[in-house]
Amino acid sequence: MTETITIKDAKAIIENQIEELSKRNKEPEWMTRIRYKALEAFEKAPHRDPVISEEELLHFIAKPEIEGVPSHIESLDDLPPEMKALLDRLGISEVEQKYIAGLAVQTDTGVIYNEFLREWEKKGLIVLPTEEAVRKYPDIVREHFLRLFRVDESKLTAYHTAVWNGGIFLYVKEGLKVPFPLHLFFLIQESALAQAPHIIIIAEPNSEFHLIEGCTAPILLKHSLHLDMTEAYFHDGAKGQLTVLQNWPEYVHTRPMTRARIGKGARFINTTVTLGSGKSNIGDPRYWVAENGYVELNGILLGQKDFYVDLGGRMYLQGKGSAGINASKAVIMDESTVITRGIIQAEAPKTKGHISCDALLMSDKATMETYPGLISKVDDAQLSHEAAIGKIREEELFYLMSRGLDEEKATQLIVKGFLEPMLKDIPMEFLVEIRKIIELAVSGGM
Repeated sequence: MTETITIKDAKAIIENQIEELSKRNKEPEWMTRIRYKALEAFEKAPHRDPVISEEELLHFIAKPEIEGVPSHIESLDDLPPEMKALLDRLGISEVEQKYIAGLAVQTDTGVIYNEFLREWEKKGLIVLPTEEAVRKYPDIVREHFLRLFRVDESKLTAYHTAVWNGGIFLYVKEGLKVPFPLHLFFLIQESALAQAPHIIIIAEPNSEFHLIEGCTAPILLKHSLHLDMTEAYFHDGAKGQLTVLQNWPEYVHTRPMTRARIGKGARFINTTVTLGSGKSNIGDPRYWVAENGYVELNGILLGQKDFYVDLGGRMYLQGKGSAGINASKAVIMDESTVITRGIIQAEAPKTKGHISCDALLMSDKATMETYPGLISKVDDAQLSHEAAIGKIREEELFYLMSRGLDEEKATQLIVKGFLEPMLKDIPMEFLVEIRKIIELAVSGGM
């Protein structure tokens, strides 16, 4: 019989976590006060998750770690056999495998990256674990921390705020243009392994950067509920590109919370490649766009097994001439369910917005739903949407097979061709791994 966990029990557990995090991180009093404010909000905050009931959430809080995952890993031999075999099939290097497993290793690459970041910090690029940024740059963090969320919005928001740990703080000073993509694998993996990482991105006026977050390989997480929160601020004229690579284990429920403000003439392009969604993945990001600002969301998703995915995106075009695009492509297999929701709200003259959703159904038991929403409060906005859901056409398969491919190879080629337009901005080293994972998923090798 499952033990009953009450709100009072959960609050006591959260309070203990707050005290532990406050001492461990040596954080300032103002941050601990924010945590306690969230704890008080937790009890009365609403809970509307379609998969995780309030009772289940309380059990996650009481017992966050998943059973069956090795509690102590000293070498790659301690990894679950199926995970080690998948990493080998993907051609993941031994060093990266160790990071994926959460093993503490020091490499020449890590040393070089640390030296590299120290040099660029002198130029105005700051990249730190969020808890370190709280201590080192308290004024900047305090000005931006939790400015796009309210702690009482939901129980998940309150819980994250109370117990956040890990995360990335990225600051690019005014006018600085970082000329190469930042793939901070060694720093970001630590963030991914945390249960509730908090990410803050600040791009000062006329700055430019490209951040690659995550990796294509599956990560060995010990917790069953992952709550990451991202707050991004693009000041006037800033240009930012965020590429997010995700491959969650099948036992993990993920609840990404992302919000961004895009200033006058600023541009933000966010491409998310979800190669493994976890047991369920539900998110509803929000973006506020000022005059002549632009935001573009590109989403690629593989739906597998009986996983449940419900991803949205709300854009508020608040400034004259602002624009937004929300585009997604999904490949849906087995008995998975994928729901995409996009809302673009035009609130100023001469605004433009477009929503597109394309889905490829690979199974009679797979389900796809799409709900585009266009709202205009002005008479000259240009808003549009399109959606296409279908299966691989027999004539396509027949043609490829007549050219010498077997059915499996032909199917893989069609799926890769369907997704390829969305992968145009992905660096080549990741494209190779992404294509391998697509092949494995389509052939049932995942």
